[in-house]
Amino acid sequence: MSEKDLNETVADVVEKATEVVEEAVEAVEEVVEDAVDSSVPPLLKLKNENPALFFGGIAGLILVLVLFMLSGDSGVTQQKQIAVSLGSTYTLQAPNSLDANNATLKILKVPGQMSAFDNDDDVTCKAPVGTSVTVRGFQDAFGASQMFVQVEVNQDIADCRQGVKGWTLKNNLK
Repeated sequence: MSEKDLNETVADVVEKATEVVEEAVEAVEEVVEDAVDSSVPPLLKLKNENPALFFGGIAGLILVLVLFMLSGDSGVTQQKQIAVSLGSTYTLQAPNSLDANNATLKILKVPGQMSAFDNDDDVTCKAPVGTSVTVRGFQDAFGASQMFVQVEVNQDIADCRQGVKGWTLKNNLK
């Protein structure tokens, strides 16, 4: 084989190798492009493809959140706390009752006795709303000053005798 034939053969091989390499590079570029396109999160893809819809959706969510936060009164009324003093006379009320005008309050033997809801042995008496009581003592609880108030019933009413003492929440006094 002559040197000229050898150079042509080498040139042909190099040309074919170049074509194969170019095809391989194109195939790799396609695979990489497909991988990048498939790895883009759907929201980012939506932002790139339809920015008006993307930003409109965000504005809509913000609007809904603002309207939700400004949606008005929840129906819960905040009771005004009154100053309670020893020896003063108050009337019982039931601000946390569904029927506050016809409710009765349990006057407890021990302040905050939770078992009184299931066990009447822990209850001194059951006084209806409007019963007149005199404050005789206080008990702090759960970081709140004077949360429980010791009261003395001023009249015979329902199953309460005049002069009987027990405990109720400060919120129950008016």
